[in-house]
Amino acid sequence: MNTHGLPDPLRRAIAGDLRPVEPLPLLWKRALGVAIVAVAVSAAVLASRALRPDLVVLSPWVGWGAAILEGLAGLLVIGLALRESVPGQALSRRTIGLAIGIGIAMNLIIVVATRIDVAPGVALWGPLTRGMMCSRHEVMFAFPAFLVTVYLVVRAFPLRPQVVGLLGGLGAGLAGDGINHLLCPVSSLYHVLVWHTGAMVVLMLFGWCGGELWMLIRDRKEEE
Repeated sequence: MNTHGLPDPLRRAIAGDLRPVEPLPLLWKRALGVAIVAVAVSAAVLASRALRPDLVVLSPWVGWGAAILEGLAGLLVIGLALRESVPGQALSRRTIGLAIGIGIAMNLIIVVATRIDVAPGVALWGPLTRGMMCSRHEVMFAFPAFLVTVYLVVRAFPLRPQVVGLLGGLGAGLAGDGINHLLCPVSSLYHVLVWHTGAMVVLMLFGWCGGELWMLIRDRKEEE
């Protein structure tokens, strides 16, 4: 930093405030950290819970394939959030809109493909009870990856934390829904739209509001 021409007290204040900055790991390394957490959560959940009973009659592409595809899409969106969090690497509005549109559309396309592949599915409980349980599970499955994403984002000092939070919530929600796809036996479009997609939207809003709150706190500290 060039401090030539500055008053001595100001130059001493700047020198006393300087701290070494640890460089951020490469994007793929940060994304890999989230992926490891997501895979570990998936393995733990699938090993401890009963899979959907119609999984044996679903084609591999609609069953396991769709779950893996949704998980990979979620990690890709989280990668976009991690890139957006670095100053100077902001995403365009078009890229952000495409990520949101494709993420939500994928969630609905998978349930339509499931309905085509087998019978519409049978709810094991009443629609409200089952729906609330699915939403709760989806948030639980998504939250570990979301928390790791938040930790990595905070280190990068994003200029648009609301956008980063929204994308992080969407990506984690997609990964969580990929797990839920292998557990929930209900392939009703209404059920998925309200309770599965709804949980993803809640995570997106949570991320957006968290980013907004963080920016307000940061701006207030800078004013002080």
